[in-house]
Amino acid sequence: MSNNTGFRRKLAAVATSTALLFGAGIATASTASAGYNCPSGYHCAFHLYTKAGASHQYFTSDPDFTDDIFDVHGADGYYGYGYGDVVNDKVSAASNSSTAGYESHYYRDINYGGGLAFCVNPGSSIGDFTYMPLDQQNVASSLLLRGTTSVHCY
Repeated sequence: MSNNTGFRRKLAAVATSTALLFGAGIATASTASAGYNCPSGYHCAFHLYTKAGASHQYFTSDPDFTDDIFDVHGADGYYGYGYGDVVNDKVSAASNSSTAGYESHYYRDINYGGGLAFCVNPGSSIGDFTYMPLDQQNVASSLLLRGTTSVHCY
């Protein structure tokens, strides 16, 4: 075997490995999306604003917000409007940082009843109450994490 043939094989192996690694990075990056002011892997419900409002972070679905508290302060040193309040019927902003591609579906009643209030796609957010229609504000009582759906979400 000549040196030229051995070099070509090594070059082909390096190129193939690089392509596989790059392709794997692209595939895994598409499922990890960061919503504003919400840690990776979480779905965050906010009181008033994603920046200045207090939040509660969800990692899984929650059928009942009546025992949940806005327990995380706002971003950038804001104390957080609504800090310490019960989450139920007080969500007016939301952010989705799902690492598994789940949509955040917020329902009007506990146990996912009363109809869908709104939903948020992975990597997206609805920043504050001024951008959310009045009939979607302060009505959420449960959160269901769902795979990709045909429902129009923020």
